[in-house]
Amino acid sequence: MGQKKATMTDVAKLSGVSQSTVSLVLNQKSRGAIPPETVSKVLSAAQALHYTKPPRARSQARSEQSVLVLASDPTNPYYSFLLHELDLAAAPHDLHLIFCSTYHNAQREAAFLEIALNSSFQAAIFLYPPDAPAYASQVSCQMPVIAICDKNAVSDIDLIELDNFRAGSIAAEHLVSLGHRNIALISSDPSKSLARSNRIQGVTWQMERCGLRDHLRVVVPGPDEIEHAPGNDIGYRIGRAVAQRPELLSGTYTAFISINDMVAMGVIDALSQHNAQFPGNYSIVSFDNVLYTGLSRISLTTVDYLIN
Repeated sequence: MGQKKATMTDVAKLSGVSQSTVSLVLNQKSRGAIPPETVSKVLSAAQALHYTKPPRARSQARSEQSVLVLASDPTNPYYSFLLHELDLAAAPHDLHLIFCSTYHNAQREAAFLEIALNSSFQAAIFLYPPDAPAYASQVSCQMPVIAICDKNAVSDIDLIELDNFRAGSIAAEHLVSLGHRNIALISSDPSKSLARSNRIQGVTWQMERCGLRDHLRVVVPGPDEIEHAPGNDIGYRIGRAVAQRPELLSGTYTAFISINDMVAMGVIDALSQHNAQFPGNYSIVSFDNVLYTGLSRISLTTVDYLIN
């Protein structure tokens, strides 16, 4: 029997680096971003093991035309819209988008990025602020990584910046201009999303500027509160659940700001069950401007993407 050929895994073990780093060095990709001593260790290990590159497979050639696209929640049509636009832009360049959902799980995020590295993908695109920004920054040294999110989400990768702070201030300014003073802002946990946090900060800043900070209430549901709410989209379920609270049905608040369009639709459906009229009894503003907000039976006021 002939001697077993050395693999990249063997080279990685001997050189003491990850297999993705070995792949980048041996395929002469992004070497400038890898420390020279690491490159030297990998090349020395490959030489010692008599490693030879396997013939280029057709599947590998296809993978090198692929771009990883990461979203946090596939049920939110905001991500579907962005994915559609990205796909239209990628097609003329023979790029294939591979779409994966992380559900804000940092381990899933890292695993998908590792797969993209090992499969020689062209790039990775985040449609949200990375939940593991340090790892995303590390990966950006080995392949292009782009995020569509707020500037303060991560500093070491390329960004298409969304200004969620300004979006929040615009929403509050609009409702105050209509004469509303008592406003409830309905959101999922802002600590788990920089976009949500920045929107809330923008709303708060505008209310303070108008001398109405004490008239704003931020409402965040507990996990038990949305457990039995109908629907598959978590945002919609949050809106349906929170809008059932007695204090929101009491008439104290004449306007609502929902952290995104799906939350707003849940609020509208919940309050409509109590014969509330929009905009007759209440005004509501949200964010993202997804397709459904323009339908005649919804006709929701929403803040479109603010890109810097």
